Parts: sequence; structure tokens; C-alpha cells
Amino acid sequence: MSNVNHSMYAVIDIGSNSIRYMEQGGGDKKVITTRLGSGLASSGRLSQKSMARSVSVIAALAANARHAGYYPVAYATSAVRDASNRDEFLAAVYAASGVMPDVLSGEREAEYAYRAAAPHGGGLIDVGGASTQIMSEGFGISYPIGCVRGKDIALARTGSADCDDNWSFQREALTEYIRSIVRVPKLILAKCAGVGGSITTLAALKLGLDKFDSTRVDGSVLTRDDVENLIGHLHDLGPARRGNPLLVERHDVILYGAAILAFAMDSVCAAEITVSTKDGMEGYFDFIIHERGEN
Repeated sequence: MSNVNHSMYAVIDIGSNSIRYMEQGGGDKKVITTRLGSGLASSGRLSQKSMARSVSVIAALAANARHAGYYPVAYATSAVRDASNRDEFLAAVYAASGVMPDVLSGEREAEYAYRAAAPHGGGLIDVGGASTQIMSEGFGISYPIGCVRGKDIALARTGSADCDDNWSFQREALTEYIRSIVRVPKLILAKCAGVGGSITTLAALKLGLDKFDSTRVDGSVLTRDDVENLIGHLHDLGPARRGNPLLVERHDVILYGAAILAFAMDSVCAAEITVSTKDGMEGYFDFIIHERGEN
């Protein structure tokens, strides 16, 4: 299209829980929850229903980007990376949107989040929908567990119906599973950033917000005690979590994300994390503008 400026980009982040969109130059990130990674832990495949929802959203976002004069690019993370039918999904996205997603390795996913959220060094914990990344200077690891995949695994291992069904048993089972797959060398991250929807939502809850405000969440601190207290508070709310505007799209997965964060903080001896609203999207922008050089 003639009005598309190939030097200005719009990035579409195809995540396991949500699809996000941001235009070059800043502005708010649009977030649409599609649960692309739901069921992946048990089947190893993306469901037809979640693929159809996600393809529709991506096509609409790409069209909006072009209409606004931006060149749309997309990247995909853990759910697409790990799915046995990823090629089917990628082909469907390209046919509907004209955009071929860049499927990131766990290492690249961690790298982009780190360069955006920890530009001055230190450590990073990134809890996503289907994977979690831990990084520090000279070290990076990605392991396949996030809030959506964590929910699927915990429910399957305990035979529970939802997160309110014997939560303590589910958390124990989830922790044992994570312990079986995670091999983190002994690290002590006194200075650690935290990114991802679970973490930013927990920070907003701690601040008592009734609407997400990135200016207040960015730079706020979550201590390990804060995380534990929030887990207790969220569990006590039970089904009333649905009524919290911050949890409309996360009411059934936030406890799993919080439990994963608690495990990650313990594994690197992080007494607290500084929450960043800058994450892999900003890191990917840096990559396409300065390294990929697509024009």
C-alpha cells in the first residue's frame, strides 16, 4: 500500500496468553487475550479454536497497522515455538495477514526482554503464558512453564477443576514439576527486573489500582513477601476475582503465574524485583530497527 512507511514499524507479539500490538514511537500496547497456548501442555498442539481466534486478531492488527501507515512485523514465542502444528499456524497467519511471524528461540526471547528491561545490567525474570526466562549478565535460560501452561499442568496432575479447587495441592504439584525441569546454577540476583503480564498485574494489585496504569506500575517493587501475600489474597477472593477489572482476562491463571514467579525468585535468591513495563516488545523494536534493517 502506498501509505505504508517501511521505515516505521508496528510490532505484533504473538504470545501464549495474549496478542499484543505497539507502534514505533511509543504509545500504549494493545492487549487481546486469545489463549493460544491453552491445552498445549497436554496435546503438544495449538487447538483449532485458539488458532482461529489468534489468526483473526493478527489479521486485524496488521490491517490496522497498514492503514495507519506502519509496516507490520510479528514475532511468536513459546506456544508457537513448541507446538507440533506450528507450521500450520504460521501458514494461516501469513495467508490472512501477509505477515510471516519470526519464531523466537527461548534465548532470543530472553535477550530481547533483557535488553529492554535491564539496560544497566543485573538480573531479569520474565513470566509469560507458556515460558519463563531468567537472565543475568553472561547467563540466560528459558524453561517451558508460564501461567497458561502452568494451569494446564497443575489441573492435569491433580485432577482439579479450576484454581480454586484445592489450590495448595495444585501449587505443590506445580512446584514439583518446575523443580524437575529447571536447572538454574546458583545465582544471587540482588538487583533484578521483572516483566510479563503476571508480574505487572501483581504490581498493579499491590498498588491498589482499579485500572492498569503503566506510569505507576513501571519501576514499582515487588518483594518476595509481597508475592506470597498476593497469592494468599487472590486465593481468598475465590470466584470474586472475576469482578476485579485488572483480572478480567487473568482471573483463572494469575495464581499460577504468581506461583511461578515465587519459585523463580527463590531459585535466584531475589528478595525483590523492580517491575518494568518495557519488555520483549521494546527489545524486538530495537532488533528490527538497528539489526534486522528491513526496509
